[in-house]
Amino acid sequence: MIRAHMATFPPRSAILMQTVASLLPQVDRLFLCLNQHDAIPPALAQDDRITAMIPDRDLRDAGKFAFVPDDDDIVLTVDDDILYPPDYVTRTLAQFDQLPAERHVLGYLGNAWMAKGKLAQEGWKNFMFHKRAPHAIKVDVLGTGTTCQLGRHLPRLDQIEGAAGFVDLRHARLHTQAGRWMWSLPRDEGWMTSLMTDDLLPSSLFTTVNRARPRDMMDELRAPLSERGPHSGQQLSRLRSAGLL
Repeated sequence: MIRAHMATFPPRSAILMQTVASLLPQVDRLFLCLNQHDAIPPALAQDDRITAMIPDRDLRDAGKFAFVPDDDDIVLTVDDDILYPPDYVTRTLAQFDQLPAERHVLGYLGNAWMAKGKLAQEGWKNFMFHKRAPHAIKVDVLGTGTTCQLGRHLPRLDQIEGAAGFVDLRHARLHTQAGRWMWSLPRDEGWMTSLMTDDLLPSSLFTTVNRARPRDMMDELRAPLSERGPHSGQQLSRLRSAGLL
């Protein structure tokens, strides 16, 4: 089964169905965690391609991991504020031909700790999903709004919930500890687009968590720096040419 896992909450109701409509034709089933909802909206409840649930607590972004796939399922973790292009799934799955799913996790938003600029000072380089990226790049963290992985490799809720609000960091740690490599894939400018609007920013996790920099998030952020694997920020083609892949 090809399945998408999403978490949402009421402030996103105005844009949610645009995201859902962009994904549903491409997957066998959409699994949707409805945080802070009192009822499942009819448009979701009436679609037999959607499994929607209301958790007994606010799982925030950890709700993407509230569903347990079969081992051989293909799982795409997705966000409620991205418009996914019609070839998103087929194009993503095609990358497993050169980066086998048993060892690799794929995505389109990544962060790599690497030497940057003329002075080669180390720091985070961000690869944003809506920006052009001509090469596949090995990264240390993937944004969980754009990942693709085997069901057997998807972290489970009990592993992730402690990092609710910043699950990207825990997700990356678990894959790194398991010896899997993460990749930000090539794409054209604007191939994926954001549905985020100015009025939604105050309720976003970027505003409520990332900018607040709580201590537990900063502790989680330090871990990838000490645990990360080799070749951060390197192009797939160069690693392959060097016999490192």
